[in-house]
Amino acid sequence: MREDTKLARIRQAMQHESWDEALKLAARFQRLGEHAEAIQRAARAVNNPAIYEELGYDLARIRAEGIAALKARYSKSWEEIQDSESDSGE
Repeated sequence: MREDTKLARIRQAMQHESWDEALKLAARFQRLGEHAEAIQRAARAVNNPAIYEELGYDLARIRAEGIAALKARYSKSWEEIQDSESDSGE
């Protein structure tokens, strides 16, 4: 896989567990399918946590749902990341 694509940047962020970065990058994608709402909401909450807290949202839950949506949307990428980590002994 090419390393200079937007998807590669998301994969790299996911691999390093830089979830906030991965959410922000993915939220810009047009085709997120059924995962769009969770990913975009989580990215907005990461960017504007005070607003979401003021409105009474549970930021940890929103972020966790966004991360789960990322993993589901990019499941093939996520599985490849997990496999490469287990192969390298990390």
